[in-house]
Amino acid sequence: MKIKRETRLREALSPLAKPGRRSRKGFTLIELVVAIPAALIVLIASGTVLVTSQAFWDSSWRKVNLQRDASYAMLRINRHIKEGTLAEIEDDGKAIKIYKGTDGMRFFLEQDSKDLKCEIEGRYPETIISGNVEDLQFNVDSNKVRINLLLKKDNLETHLTSEVMIRNYGN
Repeated sequence: MKIKRETRLREALSPLAKPGRRSRKGFTLIELVVAIPAALIVLIASGTVLVTSQAFWDSSWRKVNLQRDASYAMLRINRHIKEGTLAEIEDDGKAIKIYKGTDGMRFFLEQDSKDLKCEIEGRYPETIISGNVEDLQFNVDSNKVRINLLLKKDNLETHLTSEVMIRNYGN
């Protein structure tokens, strides 16, 4: 009877107990030694790609914001020059005064703060671009005004140039 019990037990556990056949549950030490470094290499590579992509995105976004600020400033200056009747250069080309009838408007670079400001006669100057204006230069040739604007922030820069005609020149 004892032999029958052992035989039944052996048959019940046959996949585990057959001689020459080994049951595998889990990983062997060699598989772990190979898999862990391989997984680490994949993680480090994907982390490097992620960090590099994020740095590129941040740099691109800062450049886009700088270009947006420059475009906005040029739009405002161009619009007022087109509507004006006369333009005069001030502060060695760092400022321009635009007349529309008897009213005057002044765009200028505040050197200390590197701000681009707009001042309408009788009002407090409004800041158009804060702290990023490296250079601003105006040139007037009869009814044409040339504007050079250079913005810098961190190690990024953008430069815009525009030539605008005073539509109501002399009126």
